[in-house]
Amino acid sequence: MIQKHLMLALLWLVVICQAKANDTFCENGFEFRLLRAGDCSSLVVTGYHPIPSVDYSQPLHVPASVTHDGIKYIVERIWHDAFSGLACLQHVIIDDGISIINDNAFARCINLKSVYVPTSVEGVSPSAFAGCYSLSSLVVDTRNEYIDSRDSSNAIIDVDNDELLVACPSTRIPHSVRSIGEMAFINCTTLEELVIPEGVESIGSSAFCNCSSLKSITLPESLKKIGNNAFDRCNSLATIYIPKNVSEIGCMNIFSWCNGLSSIMVDNDNLYYRSRPENDAIVRKSDSALVATCGRTMIGDDISILDGECLYGTVVHSVNIPKTVAKVSGSAFVGCYGIDEITVAPDHPDFISPKGSNALLSKDGKTLLLGCRSTVIPDGVETIGESAFWGRYPNLVLHLPETIMKIDESAFGHCNAVEEVIIPKSVHSIGEGAFSDCVNLAVVQILSPVKTIEKFTFNNCYSLSTVSLPEGVETIGLCAFKNCKNLKHISLPKSVTKVEYWSFENCPAFEKK
Repeated sequence: MIQKHLMLALLWLVVICQAKANDTFCENGFEFRLLRAGDCSSLVVTGYHPIPSVDYSQPLHVPASVTHDGIKYIVERIWHDAFSGLACLQHVIIDDGISIINDNAFARCINLKSVYVPTSVEGVSPSAFAGCYSLSSLVVDTRNEYIDSRDSSNAIIDVDNDELLVACPSTRIPHSVRSIGEMAFINCTTLEELVIPEGVESIGSSAFCNCSSLKSITLPESLKKIGNNAFDRCNSLATIYIPKNVSEIGCMNIFSWCNGLSSIMVDNDNLYYRSRPENDAIVRKSDSALVATCGRTMIGDDISILDGECLYGTVVHSVNIPKTVAKVSGSAFVGCYGIDEITVAPDHPDFISPKGSNALLSKDGKTLLLGCRSTVIPDGVETIGESAFWGRYPNLVLHLPETIMKIDESAFGHCNAVEEVIIPKSVHSIGEGAFSDCVNLAVVQILSPVKTIEKFTFNNCYSLSTVSLPEGVETIGLCAFKNCKNLKHISLPKSVTKVEYWSFENCPAFEKK
């Protein structure tokens, strides 16, 4: 039920983005924006400006209706980031009639102590109160049919699914809860210890993201599933014990950026996963795949597969691929910025690492699967694999050899050292997000006859100012240049016949010539 209402909230984004400037107004410090649906008019709260004369030690009421220019409007929802970062707020009462509380609505309100949620609210984003580390009272009206805060839990729980959706540092998880939702405890930075009660079967993706003070967490034997990045950035967590009934662990490292984690133990009776003698990782029993790691993890000869993004956010300086490892993807090392050395067992049947290359290559030498900060791309390489250099290419100028024919998805994503990219004529394919989030990339020269600039190729390249596209390019993909805020010089060739949605979103100076 809650997921349904949040999806409806996202659909409203299309409507609100079409609102005109004169459809916004302020009353009593609140900013409102008008929505139109048929013959009815309603509002969303989009912001708030503190008033010097207001005593914020008293509750601030978020109104469910407002009169403006003699017209009374209904307030339907609290919009994204509407109150985020307001240090003045201490107590908030949301008036009955508001139905949706969107992403980060009250995020980082560091002095917010109590929130009252009325019977009318049907959906609350998990991040609505993220970073409110003073929040100690989170109460839902007992008559609400969709959500509750049962057993004085100081949490918001989905009634239909018994899923804990939103938590705060003082949350006590009721025994009736069956799952911890995605991002439920996100940014609860003062939470130090937690016992999850028996009955909980699932922990959602990023459920405890950035709980930086969390030192101890006890998982119940009833637990069956742990989602991606569940304990992301739990820097104070030193040890964790995985109970015997856990049968599913997300494909992204559940301990990403847990820099203090030194011991990972799996119950000996677990049928699906095992820990290693060193207690430094989780390994899937069925195929000896490495699925979750910490800063002490080494790739030993007990490993056959580097699964998903199993080393995501782990501090790694040296990588050695033993003979037992039969499957490696560059995505396994996403977030491993510090790799300086790559070696492969000399008699490996599937991979090679030519002397001096500091790279992992397919046996035929045509695909570079993994690169690092000291890689020299060997002669004969034709493909730069998926996420191969993610965050690790060290040079100011990326000038690829003339033998390169294909650059795979995210191959050079997050390579912040790169300021100029020259793509040679030999390249016929550039994958999605190949250079996404290269924040210092300023100049791109594409000399090759690629037909499509794939979606997200240069997304979030904030410094990008000059792009040279060759004749022959036909399509500019979805969000291909999104957030390239400094893009000033780009000329689309006559061959371009399709520019997809948001290709140049937030590119103020873009001009189609």
